[in-house]
Amino acid sequence: MFTWTDVGRCKSRMVHQLNDWWIANQAASGLPDRRAFDPAAFKTLMPHLVIVEIEPEPFRVRYRLVGTRVAQFTGFDFTGRYLDELIALGSTSEWQNQYQAACADRRPVFGSITEPTTAGGTFTFEFGLFPISAGGPEVRQFIGVEDYFGTSIISAQVLPIG
Repeated sequence: MFTWTDVGRCKSRMVHQLNDWWIANQAASGLPDRRAFDPAAFKTLMPHLVIVEIEPEPFRVRYRLVGTRVAQFTGFDFTGRYLDELIALGSTSEWQNQYQAACADRRPVFGSITEPTTAGGTFTFEFGLFPISAGGPEVRQFIGVEDYFGTSIISAQVLPIG
């Protein structure tokens, strides 16, 4: 996983679209509030989105919503699950580190991941993690987007976790 904080490095129009929303909706706290996000305005992005809830002490990430494309590419719908449970299944703890850093810095983090496929190849996707508040000044949630750049689940054949 390679990450950065400059959206200009992103090729994904989905990441740019969500970043534009994040900037336009920043409140005095520096964060947009969850209530400012209208899913109807992002119909084409919804299958690629995750919405997570942050539990600060101890730091935990719970997936409140997992888009259908994200579930297809990971091989299961992990809505309602905690990130640390997924790490135990073989996923990488890098995700935990990225959420913690973006939470502490109160700004989005962007990145690129290359995954192996069952056919022996690889495919690369980009993501953006956007911290948001929920009625107060603290980071309480994230809206994340994953752009698979048109890769189909049939052509990718991502290796299962574990």
